[in-house]
Amino acid sequence: MMILGTAFGMVFYLLQVVSGESGYAQNGDFDDAELDDYPFSCYSQLEVDESQHLLTCTFDDPDVNSTNLEFEICGALLDVKCLTFNKMQEMYFIRTKKFLLIGDSEICVKLKGKKITCRKMNVVKIVKPEAPFDIRVIYREGANDFLVTFNTSHLQKKYVKELLHEVAYRQEKHENDWMHVNLSSTKLALLQRKLQPDAMYEIKVRSIPNHDYFEGFWSEWSPSFHFRTPEITELNLLCGPVSQIIRRLWNNFARNQKR
Repeated sequence: MMILGTAFGMVFYLLQVVSGESGYAQNGDFDDAELDDYPFSCYSQLEVDESQHLLTCTFDDPDVNSTNLEFEICGALLDVKCLTFNKMQEMYFIRTKKFLLIGDSEICVKLKGKKITCRKMNVVKIVKPEAPFDIRVIYREGANDFLVTFNTSHLQKKYVKELLHEVAYRQEKHENDWMHVNLSSTKLALLQRKLQPDAMYEIKVRSIPNHDYFEGFWSEWSPSFHFRTPEITELNLLCGPVSQIIRRLWNNFARNQKR
């Protein structure tokens, strides 16, 4: 009986050890083994609502159980030491006017007031612009090109006004064959001779900060715009060069008349 009791005692002890190593405490709370790390990423959007700024953070692992987890930012704030994030589903965010826009802040994940993991970030170095919108494509027959125009809310902003835009376009039947053009303006001319005739094209645009002080990430893509190139006929091939000659002669005539 002594040997049997000792055996049961060892089994009971081993079960306790295994239970402890699995990360569960007797009171049902997180054990220290579960508090190792919760990697996360953040981005800022400045002046999203007049003078208010938006800071958004999400966990890198979409499957993490975030039920009892909180985010907090401290430092580089106006009038307050720290701010607590709001939560919407799996996203944490702050909408505020209190970012100094100078210096680093500390952003921490917290569980019941205890800091689990922290990162130093500067909100002006993690800027994600708002997506461009209102993209349009107009065919200019006389110029033999397509004028692409789009809009961005950053034209009216005080801070992040300088952007680099990436225009991507493809023939619809070529799903992954995207062509890319980078530009700083909101206008682009696509030459007709570089596009296939009588074909449907898809075009979209995104933006990234293009400034020494404000840095960050690409915006989301704008909604796509679809356009069709005109069919090339023998009359088009004949009249195209002729119309260019007539236009040049007329411009020369007009300039001579002004002299």
